[in-house]
Amino acid sequence: MAVFSSFEFGVARRYMTSGRRDGFISFTTIISIITIALGVTALIVVMSIMNGFRAQLLETVLGYHGHIIVQDHDREIDNYRTLETRLSAIDGVVRTLPFVENFAMATNGNNAVGAIVRGLPDDRFTQESLGIKDVRSGKLEDAVDVGGVILGYQLARRLGVRPGDEITLLSSKMIATPFGSTFRYVNYPVSAIVEIGVYQFDESFIGMPLSDAQIFFQMKDTVTTVEVFLENPEMVDEMEATFISATKGFGIVTHWKRFNRALVGSLDVERIMMFMVMSLIIIVAAFNITTSLIMLVKDRAGDIAIMRTMGATERSIRRIFLITGMSIGLMGVISGMILSGLILYFIEPIKNFIQLVLGINVWDPSVRIITELTVVVDTGEVIITILLALFLTFMATIFPAMRAARTDPVQVLRSE
Repeated sequence: MAVFSSFEFGVARRYMTSGRRDGFISFTTIISIITIALGVTALIVVMSIMNGFRAQLLETVLGYHGHIIVQDHDREIDNYRTLETRLSAIDGVVRTLPFVENFAMATNGNNAVGAIVRGLPDDRFTQESLGIKDVRSGKLEDAVDVGGVILGYQLARRLGVRPGDEITLLSSKMIATPFGSTFRYVNYPVSAIVEIGVYQFDESFIGMPLSDAQIFFQMKDTVTTVEVFLENPEMVDEMEATFISATKGFGIVTHWKRFNRALVGSLDVERIMMFMVMSLIIIVAAFNITTSLIMLVKDRAGDIAIMRTMGATERSIRRIFLITGMSIGLMGVISGMILSGLILYFIEPIKNFIQLVLGINVWDPSVRIITELTVVVDTGEVIITILLALFLTFMATIFPAMRAARTDPVQVLRSE
């Protein structure tokens, strides 16, 4: 036995596509579909953009910093090659990266900017090891060949330099001279301008060969940090004890979750709060369906009374309005999925169009941290959104359907 009869479907379809005499009813149906569609669209689009922001930020930050970080108390690790051998022997380790990292002042003419200098071994002075997203100009290998440096593109812009120009680096360490202590400064040619993908890194990053960095910071054959990259970054908590044992006598161990705890936590909280806020749009749309169906019940009271006198049961009347409300919700959900898919597919042209019309930078990297707007569609979140919209639609139709079923045909026909 079918759950819904063809009679019930037919009446529900007629109520949703009313004729010219009752065009207002069909108009309210269209409005209800649009509100559900906009709610579903807003939720899917916003959550996808948030997911893309989180994924790109973590990928860029982890690509630059590594998953496990080993540092010594006095900022210098001796015998770092032995430490690398120990770390590389641990299961799940993809690669290790020793480097020197320290603060310096970069100057060019009257321009002076604080920077973070990172020195890497010659054989690992590559785009992947440096965590570089794109080489905008120049060549990385030139820095190794001529003893040059590479700059983040925002830092290069602030200094006003291009590949082939020279900058002066002032070390944070003082050196003794016959005339007293002073800062150590060295001139370096600029070999390449790069983009890391995180605005704060791009405005402060300077890369150079490890040997040059050791000489500049007077560190002999030592490094400040050894980073470890894992097959599964999420396993850092479980593997922490193993790394502490392997690094005993070399330094202290931390990992990306602890290093970026505030960032990861704030992103997770923001995603949850954004989902709750966007869900309110669907709740409002569901109330709109309730209002529309109540108006429909009142307008069709005569039809309901006639159907009751002709043998239609309360259950049948209730099902008619359940079908009407659920059909509106389903059409709204489908429309919302299509609309959100189109928006996410054309997100970049839409962003550029808004910037052109309003004359503002919609995705300012100095505010948004990352330099590009990306989207990541989470299938699970989309399914939750669809189920939430359908559930709220169903709940919104219960009261009007019950009210329609309780319509007294005698009272209605007497007033008619």
